[in-house]
Amino acid sequence: MDIRSKVVLAAWLVGGCGGDDADPTTDAGDTGSTTATTTASATEASSDGASDPGSTSQHDTGSTGEPGDTSTTGPALEPGDPLGEFQLTYYWVASEDDYGGEKTAVLYDPDCGEIATVDPEFADALALEGTGRLSDGRLLNYDGACDCPSSPCFFEVDARHPWGYGAEGRALVPFRSVAVDTAVVEIGRTLYLEELDGVSMPGDPSYGAFVHDGCVVADDVGGGIDGQHVDFFAALRPHYLELDGALGLSSVHVRDGGERCAAYGG
Repeated sequence: MDIRSKVVLAAWLVGGCGGDDADPTTDAGDTGSTTATTTASATEASSDGASDPGSTSQHDTGSTGEPGDTSTTGPALEPGDPLGEFQLTYYWVASEDDYGGEKTAVLYDPDCGEIATVDPEFADALALEGTGRLSDGRLLNYDGACDCPSSPCFFEVDARHPWGYGAEGRALVPFRSVAVDTAVVEIGRTLYLEELDGVSMPGDPSYGAFVHDGCVVADDVGGGIDGQHVDFFAALRPHYLELDGALGLSSVHVRDGGERCAAYGG
């Protein structure tokens, strides 16, 4: 994750520079957090089951009956104390299918075994986002700098992390996970993003297509995330474009998750 350089969305998105469908490699909204796998290698990926959340069900209880849903639980529970206004950026899983150039870049695992040969622009996007899906369906995660012919190295993600790894081996969850500066927000803490409450999330019902209750979890970190900054995991680039187009936000008001978001903690 240390290789990521975050891009501030504020002026660029308002000015129309972000979310350019024509070129996924130059998108000003491409500010996602390289997932925190500098502490996780391919070996660690298979050995952290004791603390591994295992699936996207870690935080997302589905499109009905979510914490704070007044249709099923009565009056919504209250979030905690205000933490201030935070910069908002997005990240997602890069897709090899979005890149059609000549495949000349070799991706290596930490043992310098060849994983795949891909378009160099996809290789760059994979390193930037931290997680990427190959055209053959395999999901790769950033592992960190290595002494192989090309660096960084990557590892194949297991089925318990269908959207990739965050910090401390945590499973990333679409529309629930955020990357944070751990000097401000500790990993595992629930947060309430006021501007997301009541917003319909895009995607398939298996991971999205629900009305958000504002609750997110600090599951990840990023080298370019400093201070009051949340990087929202939008799962896929088209979902980022849809959300950014609907919200047009460069910052959000953040509160501690409190009772409202207690069900997402852990």
